[in-house]
This record gives sequence, structure tokens and C-alpha cells, in this order.
Amino acid sequence: MGLWDFFFGKKYSVKPKKSPYLPETEDPLDIRFVKNFTSNGGYFLYNDSKELVFSNLDKICLENSWTLEEIVCFDKEISELFNVSYLNKTFAKLNKFKALLIKCEYLISNSGKILLSDQQIKHLKLIELPETILISAKISQFSKDVSEAMTNLKNKYKNNFPINITTLKAISKNEKNEKITSQTTDSKNIYLLLEDF
Repeated sequence: MGLWDFFFGKKYSVKPKKSPYLPETEDPLDIRFVKNFTSNGGYFLYNDSKELVFSNLDKICLENSWTLEEIVCFDKEISELFNVSYLNKTFAKLNKFKALLIKCEYLISNSGKILLSDQQIKHLKLIELPETILISAKISQFSKDVSEAMTNLKNKYKNNFPINITTLKAISKNEKNEKITSQTTDSKNIYLLLEDF
């Protein structure tokens, strides 16, 4: 404090904490995704160890009264890891299975949707899949929006770009209340097992 301020008493103005003209600060991609995903009706399970992934899968089965044989997978490596049914021929009927366990391409933060391709769902349409989808994803798979996810997809598959690219969203609480089935919408019951290890 200067001498002049001491004698005449400088008045300090109270500054607002944040200017109303500054843009809103955005949450990190993972937090934004989780907020959008869960508000859409998705079930998010954070896993910091492989043991926790197995434990959470067991809890999902217990909660829904499923056995591991009622979960199907198109990826032999995942099916062996989780001890679920492996289906090599995707033209077989999937309606006898309660859930499908797959990986994904990217998790889209601004919408809470999940980007899939033929690498996960083969040639099938979303309405042909079981009503419940279990997604195994890594913390590195977050994208800001669909545009960024598609750019990442092009970089990932430079020489063999995938087909059957689609986004999957969870069934919202309103859709659950209206009892819309998976045959009338591309929405599904989604459990996301996010791995951070």
C-alpha cells in the first residue's frame, strides 16, 4: 500500500468472480461423457483393475438374473477372457441371448453415445442386436464429438476403413417408462465397463 493510499484510503472495487461474457469452462472429456451417458440412461462402471471388471460383470449378471452363457460375444479373445458364449456366425439368431459383450471404437463426450463399426457388430443393424449391450472400453477412447471420432477412426484404419459405422445410445428414462422395445428404436440398455489400468 502506497503513502497516498494510506492517507486517502484507496477504495478497492469488488470484482465479480467470473465475467458473464466469458465462455463456460468445459468439463474434461471423460466427465462430460459420463454426465451425458448416465443422463441418457446408461450404466457406467469405472474399473481400475481387471479383477474389478470381472466383479462388475458378475454383479450385472446377478442384477439381471443372467448366466454367462446368456451373454454372447463376436470376439473370440473377449469371449475367452470373460468366459461368455462366442458366436462366429453372425447370421444365427441372437434373440436367445440376453446381452451382447463388445468393444467399441470411441466414446463421444458431447452426446454420451458410443461409436461402433463392423469391427464390433459385424454386418448387423442395431435392432438385430440383443436389448442389452455390455461395452468394454478403455480410458483412451474418448472423443469430443462425432467429427473427432471419425477423424480418429480414419487414422486408426488407414488402409482398411470399416463399414457399418453407427452410434449407439442408451435408452432414456422416458423410453424405459414407455416400454419401447429394441425392435422400435436404436436405443439399448447399455452397461459401460470402462477400464483405467
